[in-house]
Amino acid sequence: MSGNTPTLFNSIAAFIIAILSGLGVGSGGLLVAYLTVTGQAGGEVRGTNLFFFIISAAAASLLNIRARRLDATLIFIMSACGIAGCLFGTYASGYVTADAVRKIFGGMLILSGGYVLLSGIPRKKPNSGTLHK
Repeated sequence: MSGNTPTLFNSIAAFIIAILSGLGVGSGGLLVAYLTVTGQAGGEVRGTNLFFFIISAAAASLLNIRARRLDATLIFIMSACGIAGCLFGTYASGYVTADAVRKIFGGMLILSGGYVLLSGIPRKKPNSGTLHK
């Protein structure tokens, strides 16, 4: 991770962020924040975050496949949109400044947080494992 932060500290931070990722918490934002605070350069933060996410997502996906907690149709739709979005984002990265990306990301966090606050947080039904409002 960061060149100025001790390896043991980085390892502990990565382990904690990975646990949160396994619990379904959006670990990408946590890792980006951690790497930024520890002095990592912007391009390295994005690259490290992507690689970390791929490894974490693969491990979590294997466990979810094993537990049969996946919707194949939703996965297909989300994957297709994700691939298209990645291609567009990679192309657009040559034209969009880092400051603009930060503002867009902040705006998306505000919108998604507002949506959760206004729509309510889904809760599990007792003994069912399914979500409801």
